[in-house]
Amino acid sequence: MANQSTLEAEIKPLQDELLSHPIYESINSVQAVQHFMRFHVFSVWDFMSLVKRLQRDLTCTKTPWTPPKNRPAAYIINQIVLGEESDDFDTAQVSNAISHYELYLKAMVEVGTGKVTKLVSMIERGQHYEDALRSHECVFGETIPAAIYDFVRDTLRTADKGSTHKVMAAFLFGREDPIPKMFQSIIDNKILSDDKTLDCFRLYLQRHIDVDGDDHGPLAFAALSEICGDDETKWEEATAAAKNAIERRIDFWTGILEIASNTPYTRATTKVEDRLKRRVTKAALEHLADSESDSGISCAGAA
Repeated sequence: MANQSTLEAEIKPLQDELLSHPIYESINSVQAVQHFMRFHVFSVWDFMSLVKRLQRDLTCTKTPWTPPKNRPAAYIINQIVLGEESDDFDTAQVSNAISHYELYLKAMVEVGTGKVTKLVSMIERGQHYEDALRSHECVFGETIPAAIYDFVRDTLRTADKGSTHKVMAAFLFGREDPIPKMFQSIIDNKILSDDKTLDCFRLYLQRHIDVDGDDHGPLAFAALSEICGDDETKWEEATAAAKNAIERRIDFWTGILEIASNTPYTRATTKVEDRLKRRVTKAALEHLADSESDSGISCAGAA
C-alpha cells in the first residue's frame, strides 16, 4: 500500500546520496563561494515558482474570492509563502521584510558575483521561460551550463504542468526537507566564519537552516499528507516526483562541481564575470535599495 512511509523508504537512498555529495566540502574559499553562488542562485530563484504554484492551487488568488477547499493545506502554504517572500527575520517589523531571493542577490553583490538577474528581467518583460533560457547566451554573453539549464527547466515545467501533489512532493523532497542538512554542511566550512564578505551568504544559509528545519519542512510534510490523503495513486505519483526532484538536485550539484573542476574560477578566467558584476551590481542594488534603507537589517555578524 502506497503511503508516506513507503515514499520515505523508497527515496532514502537518493537522500543519502544527496547529503553526501562532495560539493559541500568543496566550498572552502571565497572563489569557491563565488563559483557556487553564481549557479546556485538559479535554484534560489526558481524555487519560488514551486511555492507560488502551490499557493495558487491551495488558496484562492483570484476575484471574487472563495474559501479554500483544504483549510489546513491553505494555512500551511500561506505560512511558507510569508516566510520565503516577505521574511521579517522575526522582528515583526514590516520595513524589514525581504524575499530570500533578494537577500541572496544582496549576498552576491557583497561577495562580488552575479548572473541570474538578466534571466529574471527577460521573464519580467513577458518572455516565456523556455525562450528566456535559450536566449540567455545572446543577452548575457554566455550560455547557462547544461546542468543548471536542465535543473531550472525541470523545476519550471513541474511548476507549470505538474499536478498539485507532484509539485508538493518536488517542493518538499527536492527543497524543504534536504535544505537544512545541505546548508549546514556548507556553513560548517571555516571560510564562512573567517571572511566578512560572506556575511550575507551565511545569513541566507542560517535562515534556511532555522526556518526550513523548524517550520517549513514539517509544514510541507503535513501539507503533502493533506493533499494525498488515502489516495494510493497520488502517493505513487508523489514518490516518483520526489525521486525526480532529488535526482535533479544531485545532477545540479554535480554540474556545478564539474564546472569548477574543468574551468577553475580564478580572476584570470573571469572577464565575462567582471562585465556581469558591473551590470548586475547596479541592477541588484537598485532592486534592494528601498529594503536596505528602510529595514536596518545588517548582514554583518548576523547568522
